[in-house]
Amino acid sequence: MSKQKYSLLVLLAGCLSGWAQAEPLQALSCYLEPSADVTVGTTAEGRLTRMLVDRSDHVKAGQLLAELESGLEKAAINTKSAQAAYASRRLERIRDLTAAKLITDQEVDDIKTEKSIANLELRERREQLKLKSITSPIDGVIVERMVAEGDLVTGGEVVRIVSLDPLYVETVMPLERFGTLKKGDAYQVRLQHLETLHQAQVINVDPIIDAASSTFRVRLQMDNPEYRIPSGLKCMLLPADAVAAQ
Repeated sequence: MSKQKYSLLVLLAGCLSGWAQAEPLQALSCYLEPSADVTVGTTAEGRLTRMLVDRSDHVKAGQLLAELESGLEKAAINTKSAQAAYASRRLERIRDLTAAKLITDQEVDDIKTEKSIANLELRERREQLKLKSITSPIDGVIVERMVAEGDLVTGGEVVRIVSLDPLYVETVMPLERFGTLKKGDAYQVRLQHLETLHQAQVINVDPIIDAASSTFRVRLQMDNPEYRIPSGLKCMLLPADAVAAQ
């Protein structure tokens, strides 16, 4: 065999090897999903006075999303604050009387109880006021808004938020692949339409085989900084060295 033919065979073998390494896994289904999908609601009632977000807005955990009218709750807090302060002053004034035995133990106990109840009622009113402010429990994107400013809210759903960083890669694998994927394994994900490759890691392998279809599910996690990749895309799984192979 000539040196030229030998070189061509080596090159062809290398190409075939690369193609084999880049062969996609035979997933029966592969698509991207949000890593969290949360419907935010309230148990409070009242008219919606402020709606601070809309569809496609990016939000942070703890960010204020909407507010219900809260005039009554604020007035109740002022009333209970005054009662708690008055009870505290009464307790201060009877200290000398208690030392001089000029007031009964029953009267002292009544004033202490009055102060404790006032403080508990004040705390209750403050918790009720918190319910009038609706905040985001996660970092994510608003995908649905159920109410608008001026609506009368009687409890229920307000907005729906999804987390797109990270994304979940949800796959359905044939029975033949069971035992070949384990938690922590790294793979490349090729995205439909975008034709890009992204690193993903197995975070969950379903230990139960679906008897009807002889399949099992595997979930991978893929970083998505700045939410550049939308959820809902179909995909293919490739070995972790697919980039090098190509």
